[in-house]
Amino acid sequence: MLKKRIKAIVMACVLVCILPTISLAIDKEEFLKFLIDSSYPETKVEEDKKASEKNDKEGSKKESSEVKKDYLEVYVGEENVPDISNTNKTTEVFNSSDYVNDLRVTKSQPRMLIYHTHGCETYVESPEGNYHSQDKANSVMSVGSLLTSELTNKGWGVVHSTNYSDYPEYNGAYSRSLASIQSIMPKYNSIDIAIDLHRDARDLDSEEVKKSEHDKFTTTIDGQKAAKFFFVVGERNENVAQINKLAQSITDFAQSKYPGLVSPVVKKKTGKYNQFVAKNHMLIEIGSNANSIEEAKVTAKYVATILDEYFKQQ
Repeated sequence: MLKKRIKAIVMACVLVCILPTISLAIDKEEFLKFLIDSSYPETKVEEDKKASEKNDKEGSKKESSEVKKDYLEVYVGEENVPDISNTNKTTEVFNSSDYVNDLRVTKSQPRMLIYHTHGCETYVESPEGNYHSQDKANSVMSVGSLLTSELTNKGWGVVHSTNYSDYPEYNGAYSRSLASIQSIMPKYNSIDIAIDLHRDARDLDSEEVKKSEHDKFTTTIDGQKAAKFFFVVGERNENVAQINKLAQSITDFAQSKYPGLVSPVVKKKTGKYNQFVAKNHMLIEIGSNANSIEEAKVTAKYVATILDEYFKQQ
């Protein structure tokens, strides 16, 4: 009994003396960001209890318990909340006749599906400090549209989905994109290649950092500035061996064809990213929020050539 009391007193002293020091020395939000590895936002930290309770209630209606346990849902700040203030200031880059219900199908019996779990991800032309909006002209959707056209011109049948999974709510994007995929693939059972197209996220808190990140994610191919790209592999998938082998194999092929254009494969131990939905699933990040949309589009053309030649050799 005496030992328990002594232990309790010691623990109380530690809490009283140390925790105030930590709270003064470390910004709580920044500390959470550091812990969560915010460079790839499959995870976010809720802003407050009310937001968390709201998402729990809405999530329970939309997601099964099996899907919920596959994704962490934590929020830090509002940097990923889509900014729609500039939506009407940009021109629509998609020919409305090409897309029916946010879907473009370029040939019968298509083999490829291109979609965007984070369709609101935009490039430097987006409002400063956000880089998440419905500004399609400067987003990954525009890059996906070009990639679709390039692959189609090379003979591929492609389904491109421009359905938003991260708007109006960012939390639960992967659950919603999974539902979207599962509604598309049964209609086109010829699809055996799926691409979730993103752009990487970096903290750009100054012009100096923005330039540094831009240089890191940019290369020159045939005299043109191009955004670097890379593959992400979620290691919680049952087919992780196949996903990893595919990502590494295409990375090696791309490096041999266009040295410097591709970065090493990124592996996420806690990630899943819906990569179990297809035998050949690729999560591709083209550039970062420090790159321009034009640099990303240059890369899309090279990626189309890489994918075309790689899969035709298989």
